[in-house]
Amino acid sequence: MKIIITGATGFVGSEVVRQAIADEAITHAFVLTRKPLPEDISKNTKLTVIEHKDFSTYPAELLSQLAGAEGCVWTIGGRATQFPDVETARKVSVDYTLAAAKAFTEALAPGLSRPFRFVFCSGKFAEWDQNKNLKMMKDTRLIKGQVEKGLFDIAEANKDKFEVWAVRPGGIVRKYAGLINALTAHTSGFIAVDHLAKAMLKIAVNGHANRIIEANELLKI
Repeated sequence: MKIIITGATGFVGSEVVRQAIADEAITHAFVLTRKPLPEDISKNTKLTVIEHKDFSTYPAELLSQLAGAEGCVWTIGGRATQFPDVETARKVSVDYTLAAAKAFTEALAPGLSRPFRFVFCSGKFAEWDQNKNLKMMKDTRLIKGQVEKGLFDIAEANKDKFEVWAVRPGGIVRKYAGLINALTAHTSGFIAVDHLAKAMLKIAVNGHANRIIEANELLKI
């Protein structure tokens, strides 16, 4: 399977790239990135690294470079507190993601024999109801929920061309966090980053029965 990977210089996205290289089911990965990747990664023949500065637009020239991609693992985003303000968090998390999904649906999906598969790295407790009064991690949960709903709306309108899965890790730990930390993570709904990356790739390749995959279920993939 040929896939698109975003967020490749981030904690999760960089691990998705490494696992894609190791995964025999992934035949090629188009890596969209704003920043250069480490040379030992970027030179890998299994990757096509494309520097893309504006994730709100997908010009025809870029989409032609992505021709043949059958799915995408999207890891751009994060907690709202990681951004300068909520407006920036919403732009990066919502606007960028939905712009890509629409572009891939219109330009890449029609050339495939099956629907394009989009796997979105969301978060635990994502909330679709934008008017809900939340006391914990309000902005992050509402933004993640807005992205999920937007993606599923696109999928609903393009059932023969576009499929979406949203994974909701409760928290993500480094793969070499140590035995005690790893055991604690598993009992509290957290997941090791390499496990998360492998799970998202498996979902891209094989699909999954549930469109929203909660933290405990992720641990079983």
